[in-house]
Amino acid sequence: MKRQKIFVVILGLLLAGAGCGFETFLAAATGDDHPAPDGGILPDPEPAIITGSIPASAIAGLDTLDMHFFSGAGVEQSPKVSVTDETFEAAFEAGLRLVGLTVRAERGTVAYRAMVPVAEPGQSTSAGDFDGIDNRETAACLLVQSKASASGRGLTSYPADSLQTALDELQALSSSGPVQTFYNMVQAVTACSDCARGTALRFRDPVISSSGQVLQSPLHPDFIFANPIDYDGDATAEDTTLDFDVALLAALEAFEFKACFCDEEDYFAACCEDTAAFAPTSDPAEIARACGSDESGRKIIRSFFAVDFNDGLKDGSCLAIDRFRWTDPQAGASMFFVGGIIESDSPIWDPDIDAKLGAWAPNTIPMYDDGSHGDESAGDGVWTISFVLPTGLRMGYKYTWGLTGQQWGGTEEWPGNRRLLEIEDVNGDHVVARYDHYGDEATNKDNDNTLPPAMGGTGLVTWDTKTSDGDFITRERPRDTDNDCNLDSWWTPSNLPPLTTSCP
Repeated sequence: MKRQKIFVVILGLLLAGAGCGFETFLAAATGDDHPAPDGGILPDPEPAIITGSIPASAIAGLDTLDMHFFSGAGVEQSPKVSVTDETFEAAFEAGLRLVGLTVRAERGTVAYRAMVPVAEPGQSTSAGDFDGIDNRETAACLLVQSKASASGRGLTSYPADSLQTALDELQALSSSGPVQTFYNMVQAVTACSDCARGTALRFRDPVISSSGQVLQSPLHPDFIFANPIDYDGDATAEDTTLDFDVALLAALEAFEFKACFCDEEDYFAACCEDTAAFAPTSDPAEIARACGSDESGRKIIRSFFAVDFNDGLKDGSCLAIDRFRWTDPQAGASMFFVGGIIESDSPIWDPDIDAKLGAWAPNTIPMYDDGSHGDESAGDGVWTISFVLPTGLRMGYKYTWGLTGQQWGGTEEWPGNRRLLEIEDVNGDHVVARYDHYGDEATNKDNDNTLPPAMGGTGLVTWDTKTSDGDFITRERPRDTDNDCNLDSWWTPSNLPPLTTSCP
């Protein structure tokens, strides 16, 4: 029955001239242009280790429950934490790379924090300096978080070296001027030994507008109201965050925290001229292809594709997905990406980019579930791959589950259709990220789409198709994180930063 359905679909595509192209279904994939994996055994991924200490004067009798770890995307991580006296060690999920990690020590109203620019798998990194995580580390972390917030991007959107440079600059500025003033205020707040009234932590994540307004003070207003402190040294106890926020803004003006992104008009030309600047996070040849040889001024952006292959997922119609409706559950299979430029619709056509996407040769471009190549968690059933692509590109793609070099039959998520994607940074995080459910027939699938009319479905997805909420189906979108059929939050991969170049 399955073969009959596939034959009907292929015949329809031949007559209509649509789909992936009839030759795609019949041609043998030689693998000459897309070398297959060598079949070797990859070493087991190792965890990133974070170590540090919390002085007993800050939190006496440190416990594992006092320690919290947040990724740059604001997601709390759950490493294995051990504590000996004042020191701690946190081992994260094997293979997981974290950029802009915030380490917090919290008990009662007490709250200390430190910034770790990057936690690399297989490496041990110290949080805080030789004095441990104290008031100085807390002040520096709050300033870097504030600077990132004012830029409209999270810490994940910055390269690790930019975060480290900011911390180093703050260390140099902390002995004088407005940065020292802010450090002194943080020290006054942390030093209060009897400030235990209420339940609010002393510090929280700051929110700063692009115009320089404090929308959410890092000093918790409930805490300072319940525990007035003379934090500015004027011999009068303050019970609001007003003076603290003024000092914060002055300190932010005193240091530079900047990354020059390749998708910003002022910098993409420099990115294309200096491809070596992206190593080792990107292939210079790949960037050169994305930039193109013409003078069109293409902006380039890192583009991520992730597909969830776990059982029990729901589609865009809130119906259960049958992963193996069209796909054979064969032993030894793994996930592959296949796609190509939609030449008739895309304002950008480049045969090298088309080849990089697979040129519709199935089971040749492997995806990753080992914590590398943009994959965030090894072995979680979510497979990931990333490319450097020019914005505005219109492409088709799909996922296949099979063996290297296999053809379409029994390996593709559904035959005769493709997913559509226009490379545009919709949410402004300087990456394009698409998180899909394998076999979802109510998503950005172009033909025979089962998205209900009430949700914007028409059975045929075009570049202008929108959901009932007004979102373009064929662009990056938030993902459904709890499988309740509602889009919850944007996915910004945390282990590969956006493309940047050296700032002038």
